[in-house]
Amino acid sequence: MVGFKKHYFLFIVLALAMIRGSSYLFIKDVITVYSPFEIVFFRFFLTGIVLFIFYRKLLAKATKYDVIFGVLAGLFLFSAFAFQTYGLKYTTVSKQSFLTSLYIVLIPLLNFVFFKEKLQKAVVAVFSLILIGLFFISFDNVVNLELSFNYGDFLTLLCAFGFALNIILISKIAKFEIHIMNITTIQMLSTGLFAFIFQLIFEKEMISLQSMNFSLIYLILICTMLNFTLQNISQKYVPAHIMGLILSTEAIFGTIFAVIFLEEKLNTNFIIGTILITAGVVLVQFFENKKEKQSLN
Repeated sequence: MVGFKKHYFLFIVLALAMIRGSSYLFIKDVITVYSPFEIVFFRFFLTGIVLFIFYRKLLAKATKYDVIFGVLAGLFLFSAFAFQTYGLKYTTVSKQSFLTSLYIVLIPLLNFVFFKEKLQKAVVAVFSLILIGLFFISFDNVVNLELSFNYGDFLTLLCAFGFALNIILISKIAKFEIHIMNITTIQMLSTGLFAFIFQLIFEKEMISLQSMNFSLIYLILICTMLNFTLQNISQKYVPAHIMGLILSTEAIFGTIFAVIFLEEKLNTNFIIGTILITAGVVLVQFFENKKEKQSLN
């Protein structure tokens, strides 16, 4: 039964990767109607409200660590999605989906910078592979050095840092007296509140309560509520490194959807670059998992 559940949830995680890949299409659509902060607010504050309703009794027993780490996780998640949403105003879906996946690569690098965790030589070599991949997708024409790296791409790289910091934070709090659902609920609500505050500061207007279109409803119900709920459940049955590997395919799905539905064109440089980046992301997860197993032994 356990083996069946594991294989069942492997398909669930693959479906989550497809959902995440599809989210770029719908963000691209709603960004013409709502401000980026409005989109983040609706996605996460409403999700937080639903979680609050289901886990209100547990939240009543929340510790100070639940609140502190929940708010901090909300700040990192807000920064990730705010940069991602703003970035998509200025770059393509296909390029952003691959640049976002670099959060997986940034995790060991940031662990080295902030926590002095040793970087494996193999991982350092993989960083070089990814940098070469980034070089290729940053130019329309490598020979003539026709640069295609733009403001949206830069914001997307900042988004990847936000996702990496969020994951690192969650991985470091196991030693504290915390409950993951309390942190998740507080994180969702905090992300929404940060979006509300930034909307007032930078957009200088209240969150618009105009009628929600299909794309925004899809982002709220499917890409946020359903996605985070199923991911939390799946983590009980799917090893973290396998989940990370499968979820990283969101970049591939995002590009496929962009080509099919948005008719985005992929040049040779982009294809070469994405192959190198994909290989790098997979190898980083492989070596990091190998390192974790060796430390346990």
